[in-house]
Amino acid sequence: MSAATGTGAGRRRDARPAAASPVFDTLSATTWIDIAVLTGLSLLAVAGFEPAFGHYAFAQAAIGGIVVGGGVALLGRLLRISWPLTTVIALAAYFLFGTALALPGQALYGVLPSLDSLSGLVVGAVFGWSDAVTLQAPLEAPPYVAVVPYVAGWLVSLVSVTLAVRWLPRVRRPSAGRAAVLLAGPVLLLLSAILLGTRDPFFAGVRGVLFAGIALVWLAWRRARFARDRVETDSGVRRSRLLGGAAVVLGAVLVGALAGSVLAPPASSRFVVRDEITPPFDPLDYPSPLAGFRKYTKELQKTKLFTVTGLKQGQVIRLATMDSYDGVVWSVASPGSDSDASGAFELLGSTIPRPPLFTAGASSTATIDVLGYSDVWLPTLGYTNTLTFDSHTGQDPASTVRVNTATGTAAVTSGVRNGLDYTVGATAQKIPNDRALAKVPPAKLTLPSVTNVPDVVSAKAEEYAGSADTAIQKLRNIERSLKSLGYLSHGRASDPVPSRAGQGADRMTDLLSKSPMVGDQEQYASAFALMARRLGYPTRVVMGFAPKVSGGTTTVTGDDVTAWDEVAFEGVGWVPFFPTPTKTDAPKNQTTKPKLEPQPQVRQPPPADPRADDLLTPVKTKDNDPKDKASTFRLPVWAWVVLGVVGIPLLAYFVPLLLIAALKRRRRRRRETAGPPDRRAAGAWDELTDGYAELGLDVPDRATRLQAAAALEEQSAAQDLPVPDGGLRDLARHVDAAVFDGSVVDEERVQHAWTSADDALGRATKAAGPLRSRLAAFRYRRARRA
Repeated sequence: MSAATGTGAGRRRDARPAAASPVFDTLSATTWIDIAVLTGLSLLAVAGFEPAFGHYAFAQAAIGGIVVGGGVALLGRLLRISWPLTTVIALAAYFLFGTALALPGQALYGVLPSLDSLSGLVVGAVFGWSDAVTLQAPLEAPPYVAVVPYVAGWLVSLVSVTLAVRWLPRVRRPSAGRAAVLLAGPVLLLLSAILLGTRDPFFAGVRGVLFAGIALVWLAWRRARFARDRVETDSGVRRSRLLGGAAVVLGAVLVGALAGSVLAPPASSRFVVRDEITPPFDPLDYPSPLAGFRKYTKELQKTKLFTVTGLKQGQVIRLATMDSYDGVVWSVASPGSDSDASGAFELLGSTIPRPPLFTAGASSTATIDVLGYSDVWLPTLGYTNTLTFDSHTGQDPASTVRVNTATGTAAVTSGVRNGLDYTVGATAQKIPNDRALAKVPPAKLTLPSVTNVPDVVSAKAEEYAGSADTAIQKLRNIERSLKSLGYLSHGRASDPVPSRAGQGADRMTDLLSKSPMVGDQEQYASAFALMARRLGYPTRVVMGFAPKVSGGTTTVTGDDVTAWDEVAFEGVGWVPFFPTPTKTDAPKNQTTKPKLEPQPQVRQPPPADPRADDLLTPVKTKDNDPKDKASTFRLPVWAWVVLGVVGIPLLAYFVPLLLIAALKRRRRRRRETAGPPDRRAAGAWDELTDGYAELGLDVPDRATRLQAAAALEEQSAAQDLPVPDGGLRDLARHVDAAVFDGSVVDEERVQHAWTSADDALGRATKAAGPLRSRLAAFRYRRARRA
């Protein structure tokens, strides 16, 4: 029974099913601490995006990316999912949660992804980085720019946590250096937030010191863990070491934070990518807007360019602003110019900041519907605050719009075409009266230079400005003189007098030299700007349209084109000037015909027979031109052959020889005269070894002077080269004593070293033979010693 019972019991035990393995894997406490540290460092790093995005609008996307990436990596390890499948799940989670976290405005029902949000997650991850360094901070539009902190946090957290839960626990020989690999992701995230930011950091000193302190404490703790795994240590010793290290790091954090706040470098010395990257729009790739002025007045005079709804009486439409002149045309400055210049364009954001030099006036909103206008420059009003496009028209160029906040102009790189409909919200510049401006000096701005200006501009600037005391009076005098002395003509057939197009130096000379002055806005605005810049006033030329407002909707044609000037006043802004006259009845130039006096009639001889000229034989006469008397000296052919055969080899031989000889003289002069006496004594040995090396001997590179002397003596004996009395070793000992014995080295010891070196090298060169000495003359070596 007992046997049967035992056998049955054994069978029952064998029949018992094996225990199932747990679904979830477990992680050690050390790994959980690693995850917490990496997550905390990543949160500290993404806080640096605040200056670029502002108002903590990035926080939801950045923190959400860290949670999504780290959570997928952690769940993949706990569920024992392979890392390739975990990567696929992470990508799915990126698109599933990215809409609600980074692009909530494009989500369905606030959380579900849409086609627009999915494409935005892809575009933002690829192109959002380049747009983030060209957009005006804070980054609010286009919407896909918000994907940048989301994808950065997602990727860094995914990789860092994956390494913490899969790679680091399985390292055979763990060390603090291997643990430091996990810090690469948070460090890169910290650097990216700095580079994409602005010159105004977000608690840079505190965040940097805190980041370094946490990383150091974690590495020290990790090192202690590795040491304990190898050799068991008393718990009290470990605790004291950890507390001591934490106290030191905490003190360093506090001191560093305080010192960083007080001794922080100025914001101007901070390196950010947005200050170094040239915006993708280059105005110089397009023709100067002012150069096409006559196209509007002639070809597009009656063409309906666009309609404006909401335009007020007397309000002008701004098209382009130019402040660079090269003697040919006024043009928009290059993108690399100053931020106040006309070429500093940036991507369009949801809000457009006000210009740096501006006094706000009346605000207005207008809707513009493009008809026959086609160009890269976008018609706007005043200084644009907001710019929205009607997506129902099929054109939404928001991603290709570039704005210049300093000039109030905008451009569309994809082109402004028929059917484009957009709304402009703008604020006008407040213009004080001349009495108030009399107390205001011109602004001190750095604008692109004007070059190739004709001399007549300077003369007329002084003449027209007169003896006024203030800048506004001088500018008004110039404006008044041009309007009163000039006449308006667009050069059309219907104009009373002709007018040549252009704004170059020759056209300015023609305008200001001839009487009367005849031209249109292109010439008068150019002349006024050149004269104002000649007087030292920051001036720019603006091209736009000045239509007559009648009713709610105004149709703008090519005949409404105009140009004016703006001068910057300190603390006020850019004050407009309109120097173009309105008179068109310019007097025509009348040429008086000379009075004809009747002459007495004289009987003419009969015409000669032209055939008689053929009977005359032409006779060649000697040319008396003195230039031909002087015969040109020419070398015979054989002389050229001799020069080529003999001269070229001589040049090929002597030119390198002279050049190398000059280098050797320079080398010797510097060794013999430059530096203290001990160095000059050592230079004698260097000169000796270089000479032996140029003779073909092998000088050891890594050897003492005594070792090198022994090697040279051995080679000299083998090649039948003489060695001075006492050998080269006496010279080596003499130089070593001068360098290392610490005594005062006088000039006699220096000269002894050089004399001995020259004597030894001279004997060796003489004994080497003519061929070997000639080859040595073409070699150049320079010993270099630490």
